[in-house]
Amino acid sequence: MMLEIINSCLTNSLHHNPNLVYALLYKRDLFEQFRTHPSFQDVMQNIDLVITFFSSRLLQAGAELSVERVLEIIKQGVVALPKDRLKKFPELKFKYVEEEQPEEFFIPYVWSLVYNSAVGLYWNPQDIQLFTMDSD
Repeated sequence: MMLEIINSCLTNSLHHNPNLVYALLYKRDLFEQFRTHPSFQDVMQNIDLVITFFSSRLLQAGAELSVERVLEIIKQGVVALPKDRLKKFPELKFKYVEEEQPEEFFIPYVWSLVYNSAVGLYWNPQDIQLFTMDSD
């Protein structure tokens, strides 16, 4: 799923994600395991294209580049990368599925927000009780 999300970011809004491209270049070795796996070949196609394209641009710029210079090269490269070279995939859709008893998470979470953000109010932590001991 993460590869699909990265791929969607690259194909739909590459110009808004220079930090993502930077991270892909920095951690490119993490993707080696997915390149040879048949299930990820199609998704890896765009990621590989972006890594290869920007890697070559950085090599042309020379060695010992600062982070700022690398980001500048990435921002310039986004304009030069032909968008038609990136393979389009169907739009990702996600569905929220509510748990059977969501209150087990939300009630303590909301009370922790109240407790931690109640400026000017003193709460004695020993007197706070969300549930009585005899309730089921």
